[in-house]
Amino acid sequence: MLPVLFLFAILIRFSAVSDLATSLVNISRNWLLTIIGFIFFIGLFVTYSELKRDREIKKQIDAGDFSVVSGCIQNYRLDKVKRQTATFEVEGVEFSFNSYTKTPFFYEKELPGKVVKNGGCLKVSYLPTIKENKIIKIVKLTK
Repeated sequence: MLPVLFLFAILIRFSAVSDLATSLVNISRNWLLTIIGFIFFIGLFVTYSELKRDREIKKQIDAGDFSVVSGCIQNYRLDKVKRQTATFEVEGVEFSFNSYTKTPFFYEKELPGKVVKNGGCLKVSYLPTIKENKIIKIVKLTK
């Protein structure tokens, strides 16, 4: 979002830059500034929406409105298409996480070592949602 705001400021402040940009895309300076301003406000709205969602999730967690399951992992599998996505079950509850993208939920690199594997025993705190069970925290258990 900051790069768009920076570009917007450059285009307004330096008319030579905006003249070059408008000649490249063949539109007027006003249209170029309007489009960049629109992109900035879309980014601002998306950022606000994500912040609001994260705040609601934090409220749920702080209120203790989540589930916990303990047991050993069964049916661990990596998605053949998206290699960073792993799915597994603990006591019949299915979980999925992506080890590549950091989200407000569980991020595999937060756990040292290869803990999430078949036979590994865990205590999983999670938020059940409509689509999937979102992992909040994983604690390795000793057998």
